[in-house]
Amino acid sequence: MTVDIRAIRAGRMYRYYLRETVVGDGRRRARTPLREAQEQAGVPAGRWMGRGLTVLGLTSGEEVTEAQLRNLFGERGRHPYAVRIEADLLAKGASPKKAFKAGALGRRVTVTGVEFVLRPQPTIYLLWALGDEKTRRVIEAAHERAIERVLAWIEDEVAVIRYGKDGIYRVRPAGGLVAARFRHYEARSERTLAP
Repeated sequence: MTVDIRAIRAGRMYRYYLRETVVGDGRRRARTPLREAQEQAGVPAGRWMGRGLTVLGLTSGEEVTEAQLRNLFGERGRHPYAVRIEADLLAKGASPKKAFKAGALGRRVTVTGVEFVLRPQPTIYLLWALGDEKTRRVIEAAHERAIERVLAWIEDEVAVIRYGKDGIYRVRPAGGLVAARFRHYEARSERTLAP
């Protein structure tokens, strides 16, 4: 399996992901709801995975919504349900400042996530393309399992949060990682990224 890694930053890069990547590398028209754009592109909805889901009240396999993506990646690390949390607190009489803080997942950050593009070796693509339906299902199941194992390895061995001056302090993510997973049907290496 080949893995490409890229940091996701709030702002322009996040908007690129929301406009193109989550719709299977298609081009999402302005004001088109995320799920509608995914259906038009012929790609499935994104799904949540990772051990850290329970900390945020998410479930493995649950559909990734546009609001959740905006909160986590575009708003510099807010809770996926920040709007609901804030509304509940405001309804109970909390101050807007306290309600806003309750929707935060910690300090505001510039790097809001990391993209991992996991793809099989080219020979596996060929075997899938030329194989029968059973062969394709076996390859797809093996790929799904490999993705799960890579994420588990990252959670166990790699993931560290650095903070403080020059990142001198390091801690493991409490509860594990939260991953938004999107399936692509074309090779991302053939795409050209434009500013």
